[in-house]
Amino acid sequence: MEIIELVNKLEAMATQAKKIPMAGRAMVDAEAMLDLIDQIKLSVPRNLQDAQEVLDRREQIVNQTMLDARRIRSTAEGDARALVEESEMVKAAKIRVDELIADAQKRGDRLIEAAKKDAIKRREGANQYSLEALQQLEEQVNSILSTIHAGQRALDPEGYASDGPIENTDR
Repeated sequence: MEIIELVNKLEAMATQAKKIPMAGRAMVDAEAMLDLIDQIKLSVPRNLQDAQEVLDRREQIVNQTMLDARRIRSTAEGDARALVEESEMVKAAKIRVDELIADAQKRGDRLIEAAKKDAIKRREGANQYSLEALQQLEEQVNSILSTIHAGQRALDPEGYASDGPIENTDR
């Protein structure tokens, strides 16, 4: 039995004892009381030993916890340093990436602008070439048309006026 139970039994024995009238005293079974006291005496060292074992175990747990805490702290500090260094590298890399993107954007804008100017020049050149080709074609067509009209006047001088052919409605 545990010591608390034994003390509770001793208390119950005292409260249930027969009262002696006008004396303020009670009669208890001395043999039963001494037996309980012996049990308490035997129980105390065992409870103290249990308590000491609990204290020793508590001390072991505290020591192990302290070692674990130091190890975890050391690891966390190392991880934090690595993260800070990595963070610095990431920041530097991000800055470099932003610079590269800005540079590429500028180059792209310059290339687009140059391509637009080149396209305008080529279009103007193509338009000029087409205009010249059309003018030459017009001159050639006019020359051929003049030759045709001259041939028609030679073949039918009355049917053609000096302005060009007269249309014949009876054909």
